[in-house]
Amino acid sequence: MNDKPLVQRQAAPIRQQVTTLLKRDILDGFFMPGDRLVESTLCERYGVSRTVIREVLRLLESEHLISVESTQGPIVTKLSEDDIINLYLVRAKVESLMIELFIKNANAADKKELKELYNALDKNFLNGSVDQRWEYKDKFYNILLKGAKNNVLEEMILKIQARVGLFKHFAFVYEDRVKRGYADLKLIFDATLAEDIEQACAHNDEHLLDAGRAAVINYKRRLDLHSL
Repeated sequence: MNDKPLVQRQAAPIRQQVTTLLKRDILDGFFMPGDRLVESTLCERYGVSRTVIREVLRLLESEHLISVESTQGPIVTKLSEDDIINLYLVRAKVESLMIELFIKNANAADKKELKELYNALDKNFLNGSVDQRWEYKDKFYNILLKGAKNNVLEEMILKIQARVGLFKHFAFVYEDRVKRGYADLKLIFDATLAEDIEQACAHNDEHLLDAGRAAVINYKRRLDLHSL
């Protein structure tokens, strides 16, 4: 990513825009795990004040995308293999609960919306752009969370989703992961729409534990390329 991102003064609040731009820079590899995030550099890159940058850094620290080191200051969080595997283990169990609650609590409109999204799986996920794949998965989670009707669970999942953003990016960029994700999603959709809780949760667990293993490989690959 070489182009300098621009903040739109008349659009969304500036802090929100800078948060989105910095997240994108982290996901796209402009800032890599372990890289220092120097306030003056960020001010110049995004064309905003130190006050805005500090607010954004605090927000992203709360989402665990940024860590503050005593000797370095803010850095892009660098995770161990165990960190990633454990994160995906928790993610699998929490998201399986979301699917179970969707099957139990969703109304006819929720199920219809999920079916309509399923019908767009080939077009918008398998054959879509990276941005379309992001949007598709966001809609998938939004529908399931709405149908699950549990605010506490929704809060937990949104926090976990923020932490795994980097690894989700790999799943939308690398075509081998896209194809595997597509096959897994079909199984999850089929079982969920058939209201088979056991199978839906089993497919989701398998999908996310496999995604965790792939995340470790792709994370190491990105770090190795950065060190060359």
